[in-house]
Amino acid sequence: MPSSKHCKPSRELRRALKGALAMARDRGYVMSGDNPLLTPPPQDSKTFFRSFPTHFDVTDRLGQQVIRFEFTKKPLSQLPGREGQVLAKRVRRAARHTGVPLTRVRLVLLVPHYTHQQERQERRALKGLGAHLEVFTHQFFSRANELPSSPPCELLADRMLVERYQDVYGHVGDLPKINADNFWCRYLGAAYGDILLSSGGQGGMRLIQLVVPSRRACDDHSGEAERRVTQWRDARTSLNGYLEAIRENPDYY
Repeated sequence: MPSSKHCKPSRELRRALKGALAMARDRGYVMSGDNPLLTPPPQDSKTFFRSFPTHFDVTDRLGQQVIRFEFTKKPLSQLPGREGQVLAKRVRRAARHTGVPLTRVRLVLLVPHYTHQQERQERRALKGLGAHLEVFTHQFFSRANELPSSPPCELLADRMLVERYQDVYGHVGDLPKINADNFWCRYLGAAYGDILLSSGGQGGMRLIQLVVPSRRACDDHSGEAERRVTQWRDARTSLNGYLEAIRENPDYY
């Protein structure tokens, strides 16, 4: 929930953002065209799960969220106990205390959408709950290089604008509630002139989001950032004008 008073970002939020940024850089979700510093994707999710929270919600029959569980250290299938036995016990206990029937468990997987093995592991860990299981991949994972005609993305800056965004948008625990269009802007700091991609868009169209934070002393003053911003602002303006013309007159094209 948005907070009216300024609060210092929690250690968990800082750690979560740091892990998310490191994982995004490692896996190439935020690309730079010819950046030799991009490392190949890790073979496991150890780097990711060490510091970024996993959420899943228990909902009632109307789909309203009732209970939220959050694990910050390991994937669900690697929690202590035999194949998620401890996890299932905690879910049942919480549901019993709230008096809500376990009809549906909504699991938000913080893994890429193509990691089917991880999804199977999480399903197996929750199999004993006796509830219908819905599995979602987090909207954090929209691979920039899978988008049609994706523009070159700059690597996110190491500096994260945590204080500004947490005060406006709340704690990192609200991640599953926000859409992909503003995820990057809310929780990850961007360098001046960075171009960030959302996974949204109707009719298969992808939305380009341009983020231009204020200049910092550590930024370069060569003018490259300004040229990049001007270039993509012009492109976005022309695209928006074209789409507006189509909406007003379907026979425009």
